[in-house]
Amino acid sequence: MNSTRLHQLWDLILQHLNRKITNHYLSRDFLKTWALLLLCFVILYTAVDFLEKINSFIEAGLGPAITILFFIAQLPKVVVLMTPVAVLISTIITLTVLARNSEIVAFKAGGVSLLHLAAPLALASLSLSLTMFALSEIVVPGATAIANEIWKGQVRGQQNTSTVVKDVWIKGVNLVQHLGTYDESDGSVTDLSLFFTGTDLPLSRRLEARQGRFADGSLYLSEIIDKTYIRENQRAFTLQRHPHLVLKGWPAPPQGFGRTDQVSEEMSLAELWRNINRLTDEGFGPVRQQVDLQFRVSFALLPFIMMLVGLPLGFWKEKGGSIAMGVCLGLALSFIYLVAMELSRSLGYSGLLPPFVVAWLPNLIYTLFATYLFSYIRQ
Repeated sequence: MNSTRLHQLWDLILQHLNRKITNHYLSRDFLKTWALLLLCFVILYTAVDFLEKINSFIEAGLGPAITILFFIAQLPKVVVLMTPVAVLISTIITLTVLARNSEIVAFKAGGVSLLHLAAPLALASLSLSLTMFALSEIVVPGATAIANEIWKGQVRGQQNTSTVVKDVWIKGVNLVQHLGTYDESDGSVTDLSLFFTGTDLPLSRRLEARQGRFADGSLYLSEIIDKTYIRENQRAFTLQRHPHLVLKGWPAPPQGFGRTDQVSEEMSLAELWRNINRLTDEGFGPVRQQVDLQFRVSFALLPFIMMLVGLPLGFWKEKGGSIAMGVCLGLALSFIYLVAMELSRSLGYSGLLPPFVVAWLPNLIYTLFATYLFSYIRQ
């Protein structure tokens, strides 16, 4: 009896040691491949960006020191952007190498499940997600601000006081404003649309003005088309034209409101959250900032999502497999995700979908896609 228990204990110890060795082996190979791919992607991105922008630096008369500082300041942002792509491709390559060496078959013959093989990759990708999130919060905002100041202020000659912004959406209570162009210096607006909604009616009134101006807490409009929708029939409306119209108690957008793309990436989550609260208190609907906030959080989880997608693709063949095909497939899936993310972001900016939905929808789609693929993998 004691001998049987000793054998069982010894088997448990061996299984534990084998699992630790397997986890260390897979994690090491995965992280080495990820680091090599990330380095290649960062060098390639920087090289292409350098070739595109070097003439602008030369024409602006900037020396090598400022040029080098600009590209160094961009590195943290590039590292964060390229990490999910590197995680996806490194997951496929790591598992493909195992399949080509018949190691997946050997592991399964030894009683090691595919889920156990995936565990160290999942842990490593989660660690990368946390690391990239910390980098995007601590390093990226300041470094991006330096890069933007060099590019816009010194290369392009655009100071932070540049006042003209385009395609501004402002969502408030029972009101959505769209400003075609808005000049913060004098409050002038072109191609302005105001959508008024009621509590139980999707759209009650719509004002379209060719020109306008914010001044003294009011909005002065000219060349107005006024549509008032009939409650009983949403498609019917009465139409009026006004040469001039003044809307009292109508504050101008706060300074820099239309530059959400650039401003948001120069803020940490806490700063972005405070900015949203400030705009809300001032009576504005900071839809674009809310979308940026949600995307910041959802993007932090993207390395783990990409690892989930890479698992079934890497496990697809137990023997053999093409590394080149895996790289091409990983790049294609990364490009599709980028397109889906930008499309979803535009839907959020326009107010067609809630910020939380548009930010997490691409991640949800790719998670379901990974689950679907995994259902076809033989365990």
